[in-house]
Amino acid sequence: MKTLLILTAACAMSGNILFADCSRISETNALYKSVMQSTASLRDIKRLQQMVGVRADGVWGQRSDRAYEELVNTCNSYTYASETRMISGGRVTDYYQDKTVFEDIPYKVCSNQQEPVYGKVQGDTDPGAVVGGAIVGGIIGKVVSDNDGGAALGAIIGGALANENQKAKTKTAIVGYDDKTVCTTKYKKSPRNAMIYSYSTVTFNLDGKEYVVEFQKE
Repeated sequence: MKTLLILTAACAMSGNILFADCSRISETNALYKSVMQSTASLRDIKRLQQMVGVRADGVWGQRSDRAYEELVNTCNSYTYASETRMISGGRVTDYYQDKTVFEDIPYKVCSNQQEPVYGKVQGDTDPGAVVGGAIVGGIIGKVVSDNDGGAALGAIIGGALANENQKAKTKTAIVGYDDKTVCTTKYKKSPRNAMIYSYSTVTFNLDGKEYVVEFQKE
């Protein structure tokens, strides 16, 4: 009984690595692709979770994704005899891997954002320039009229001119905001199956003994 419990625990911890069903990897990849494209139903997600060996709660997250990657890595390590050809004195067998390869499929993610609108606005008033203009105007007015009244009038005119010069100065600043749709490109991994050549063997008999030699075709 104790041995059975230990074996059960070991199987539970190893998950789909021990029981990888690589004969259904094409179906598994098709379901995973639908999950990545957000077209999978709740039933499809649960079915895929069962196939990769995790709890079928219908929520595809990091745990499910890791289990799927483990299954793919396990199945990608297997090789299958695809073709055997007879040659003089022996036979040649080619071995292939039914591998899952991934392609990056682009998709757009859009959101509404406020973008600033820039324009020309009046520059900040410099009080020192206004005061300076008044002082200069006052001096000129007194010199011209030779009296304090002329100085006062000159100060007023000088200050007004300085103020108008300040208004004529502009700067670039934010004058409003526009609602715009901003899109960015992201990528999802999309699986597909590919038969990839792995190696070949040649089997022959020599002096009553059978030999198997592995080689790579060019």
